Amino acid sequence: MSATAGGSATHLTLLIPGLFGPSTAALEGNSSPRMSIPFLETLLARSNRLNNVRVDLETLTFEAFNLRADGDQDLPVAAVTRVVDLGVVDQGWWLRADPVHLRPDRDRLLLADNTVLELTQAEANQLVAEVMEIYANDGWILKPARPDRWYLQPPAVPEIRTAPLPNVVGRNVHDYLPQGKDGKVWCTILNEIQILLHTARINSQREARGALPINSVWFWGGGRLPEPQQVPWTKVWTSEPLSLALARLSQTPTASVPESAEAWLAQEEADGEHLLVLDGVRSAALYGDVDAWQTFIQSLEEKWIEPLLTALKRDAVRSVTLYTDFSPGFVIDAKKAGRWWRRKRRLSSYH
Repeated sequence: MSATAGGSATHLTLLIPGLFGPSTAALEGNSSPRMSIPFLETLLARSNRLNNVRVDLETLTFEAFNLRADGDQDLPVAAVTRVVDLGVVDQGWWLRADPVHLRPDRDRLLLADNTVLELTQAEANQLVAEVMEIYANDGWILKPARPDRWYLQPPAVPEIRTAPLPNVVGRNVHDYLPQGKDGKVWCTILNEIQILLHTARINSQREARGALPINSVWFWGGGRLPEPQQVPWTKVWTSEPLSLALARLSQTPTASVPESAEAWLAQEEADGEHLLVLDGVRSAALYGDVDAWQTFIQSLEEKWIEPLLTALKRDAVRSVTLYTDFSPGFVIDAKKAGRWWRRKRRLSSYH
């Protein structure tokens, strides 16, 4: 890695959704031994807290590329991720209509996504084909680009506001249904699709083998492609679809996430601002899988946080900024890393 006369000019921003884990109740009810993560606890304790609003991953990612929602409209997640999934760049209005399972729980309907459904591409294709037997003649387009990411283009652009799918996992969907002028119309459309899926042949086959049926879709992230903005990133390291698509739209160089910080430092030759997205623990946090979360955090400690703190001390990296969903950010450099008097806290205390 090259460096200026005053040391490294490399700054790394880490985006790690799910970092602070499942709910406090899930953590308290788990009997697994406490993790040994002194370096992560040190980084968080000695960092400066950034004065940013607590937002979800999608909002954080758009903001990383200097993009924000237009008024009270959705962030155009569908139009953006479609660039990666279908390799198409156009100015059409698109909406995500991702396959989900809704489970009755007393007076609630709880949502699960493809993390637990394990829908195949063949099943997705067949389900969409059955839905389109009804809607195609009305000018609707529905494309199952991936098993878990479906793209809907209605015949007219609706006035709705939706909730990002990850924000609804494990929660009562009634609190997150489409809002706005056309909200009720789209709730009716959702009910119609649920009726179609109830009788779908694929769902009968899934239930016969003990798999959860795909009994609904989730509408979210509607809009058109945003106008790319100038971004600070020298390179974006990610395989997460939203950040990857936004990087491509802004013509920012991209690469896959290396195995560890040491591997990243060994191959990175350019100074500048680097964004690295580690999204491997988000689902564990959403579903309350404490064991999977702890396994990820322990690996994060050993492969990324410890070597990054070492790199700060030897001036191989100028600063590290860490963002996670629904929490203020953290920024640390070599000087801040020396603030030994700051007391470490358990990860669960940052919820």
